Amino acid sequence: MLNLKHFKKLYFSLLLLLSIIVIGIFGFVQIEGYTILEALYMTIITMSTVGFREVHELSSSGRIFTILLIIVSFGTFAYSISSITLYVLDG
Repeated sequence: MLNLKHFKKLYFSLLLLLSIIVIGIFGFVQIEGYTILEALYMTIITMSTVGFREVHELSSSGRIFTILLIIVSFGTFAYSISSITLYVLDG
């Protein structure tokens, strides 16, 4: 039987991740003037904590935004991974 409780958590966590990606893209476009692709790249490397290098040098506002994005996305990413793992393990 399909466990809707776990499916709702999975759906919610994926929605949170998508929301953070959209907020990250919007923030980098507005604050730093990045293109959509540059903003997506910066958001993904920030969320994944890979941190290759910035597309362009960040302003002070951009650095503060990036710090906040790291804090918010790290917790959300951890929650999402646990929800996905629980969903997969419970079948």
